[in-house]
Amino acid sequence: MSTTPAAPVVLDGATLSLADLVRVARDPRVPVTCAPAALAAVARGWREITQIVAEYNAALAAGRPLPRVYGVTTGFGEFKNTRIEPDHFEAMQRNILLSHSVGVGDNADPNDPANYFPPDVVRAALALRLNAFLKGHSGVRPELVECLARMLNRGIVPLVPTRGSLGASGDLCPLAHLFVVLLGEGRYYVVREPADLGYHTYAGRTLRSAAEHLAADLGYERLPQPSFKEGLALTNGANFSAALLALATYDAERLANTADATAALSLEALCGRTRALDARVHAARNLDGQQDSAANLRALIADSRLVDVADDVQDAYSVRCTPQVHGATRDAIAYARMVAERECNAATDNPLFFPGTGDPWDVQTFLSNRPESFADRHAYSAGNFHGQPLALAADFLTIAVAELADISERRTQMLLDARHNRNLPSNLITKSGLNSGYMIAQYTAASLVSENKVLAHPASVDSIPSSSNTEDHVSMSTIAARKLRTVIGHVQAALAIELLVAAQAIDWRVGMRRDPNAARAPAGSAAVAAPLATPPGSLSLSDEERAAFEQVTQPAQRVAIAERLGRGTRAAYLAVRTVAPAMVADRVLEPDIRAVRHAIENESLLRAVNAALGTPLRAIPPLTRGGH
Repeated sequence: MSTTPAAPVVLDGATLSLADLVRVARDPRVPVTCAPAALAAVARGWREITQIVAEYNAALAAGRPLPRVYGVTTGFGEFKNTRIEPDHFEAMQRNILLSHSVGVGDNADPNDPANYFPPDVVRAALALRLNAFLKGHSGVRPELVECLARMLNRGIVPLVPTRGSLGASGDLCPLAHLFVVLLGEGRYYVVREPADLGYHTYAGRTLRSAAEHLAADLGYERLPQPSFKEGLALTNGANFSAALLALATYDAERLANTADATAALSLEALCGRTRALDARVHAARNLDGQQDSAANLRALIADSRLVDVADDVQDAYSVRCTPQVHGATRDAIAYARMVAERECNAATDNPLFFPGTGDPWDVQTFLSNRPESFADRHAYSAGNFHGQPLALAADFLTIAVAELADISERRTQMLLDARHNRNLPSNLITKSGLNSGYMIAQYTAASLVSENKVLAHPASVDSIPSSSNTEDHVSMSTIAARKLRTVIGHVQAALAIELLVAAQAIDWRVGMRRDPNAARAPAGSAAVAAPLATPPGSLSLSDEERAAFEQVTQPAQRVAIAERLGRGTRAAYLAVRTVAPAMVADRVLEPDIRAVRHAIENESLLRAVNAALGTPLRAIPPLTRGGH
């Protein structure tokens, strides 16, 4: 392992990129630092809060109308008009963390990791809350900002239950759990390396009591307690929704290119037609994602000796329309990335503060309409905590990414169906009947696709009023984003299955020299052209075929098979074969699916493809006001 320190991510409230957020979330070795100018802005915002408290105390002593600042001098939610005594201002901030820590998980086991957000999500949410504070609009102390930075840099991951947020006023419940540890409540664990973020290390990790250990783990003699406005600031933002969306968008971008590579390998296995990839076809429709997907496919199959061999006018939709389907998903990812990147650098508190910028617009415009009791000119009570932009983006992205699995499963089925796979054996296995081959792998892909259809139902169309109808429209953004993360995982698994099936089909097509234009041979026969290597022996036709297939799929034969593929697809094929050998007879396939899925998750397969191409597959740019 490299001992070179990871380059820090500098947070300033304005320039946090999606890639840097992912680095912080998924690599605990990456430190964060706070830009000095941003810390100065935080200090100005805090002075605004102390001025409000001073003005309140002065008005109280003089018998003047008291300034009402939501969450500072008043209660929260239904109690927004309830005046709080100055002696209780700070106690109220602690109480919001206590009272809002009401999350639940999948079951009643307090130690089951399934009940809590994964560590990369918690770290991303913590980084986003910290970055929001650094905009200087939240009214928190620089000391609190430093505390959050320490939590990240020292690998503190509180246990945050997955359920309980409505996505407005932000993710109140999960954020309360994230920060209630500062009161000595709840438990947490410590991550040091990327491997610490895995489920198995999590399941066996020692959980630590915040009351007993957190101060020492953060380097404090005593945990810093929330002051005026800070309990509200810690909980009032859609940061878990944003964290889930940002991480999923990053993963979806890589899935889009992986899906192109997977489809290209299937296209070659079927000896498919390439006229449908012509750049003029896709320019005629004028959609960026479609043109980029088609360009990726052309690059992946360049130099292939398999394509356009089949004597068919055109391929089925799942092959021929790949750029149209994958491209539409790419455009949806671009939209989601735009939302995620802007939310990474957003101020989502309520109220917000803009010190030194003059009177608010309503004071300038409607001063004569205001009741005398409404004396405050500092705080801007508004609704940036509302998760609607995130909910819509997450729902849209869920639908779009699910389509990658939808069309993938159809290509998988085509490769396994001897009536449609152009002279490949049924289920791509020797001695069929005795062996089932990849038959049930397609069942798994179909199951994932079906579950995705349920999960693709939009959460954002729902709203349940809360807080005595004060919060009467909510976004359900966290539900939308949690579903999205699940669908991303399902798509990874579905693509892994297609890659396994496509690699097996390539072994048959090339190794066994299966002519796509030949009449389909009877089941169990070896009526095929001579394979790359012909074994000796007086065997039955079925046994001879198995022996031949076993020989042509030996590791020493893989390079020869790959040489007939395109520049990018040969790398994809070899990446699959590195972790999962061909199937000669039935065996447990779950480890193979998991191994290929891991190569998708850790991007090793995509890196191999890009390295082989020289020029990487096209990235997905975010939408801007002026287009791409």
